[in-house]
Amino acid sequence: MIIDRIEEQKRYYSLHSEMEQAFSFISEAIDLEPGRYELEHGLFATVSEGTTRPKDSILFEAHKKYIDMQYCITGSERIAWANIQELNQVPDQNNGDNYYYDGPSTSIAIRPGTFYMMFPSDAHKTSCHNEFPKYYKKVVIKLPVEDN
Repeated sequence: MIIDRIEEQKRYYSLHSEMEQAFSFISEAIDLEPGRYELEHGLFATVSEGTTRPKDSILFEAHKKYIDMQYCITGSERIAWANIQELNQVPDQNNGDNYYYDGPSTSIAIRPGTFYMMFPSDAHKTSCHNEFPKYYKKVVIKLPVEDN
């Protein structure tokens, strides 16, 4: 997992051949309506807004085919993170590239201007809260995992 401020984005361009495109889309997404957006080279993005949900009410998810890159446009959310090796996979819950897990986690507050990346070993719960629901608007970009 990587978490950082958007001003630090250039540090991460070398991690993926399309990382610069992903960050470029983030700058455009601020004024976009919620929905799915097809990008070049197998990337796609979703702009969403809503109210956070209780962290303990959902399972962890992880993806084998995509890196999740998420950016908080407005509002705030909490995320929960754990390495999939430290969790129990929930049988018969897989859906496409979503694999579900249960177990303990680390919780992190996400505010506007913050992005985070979840790799295939990173289980995550996003758009959550601990105590009170909060409004958020965010963009999620899916970057295909590259074989190196």
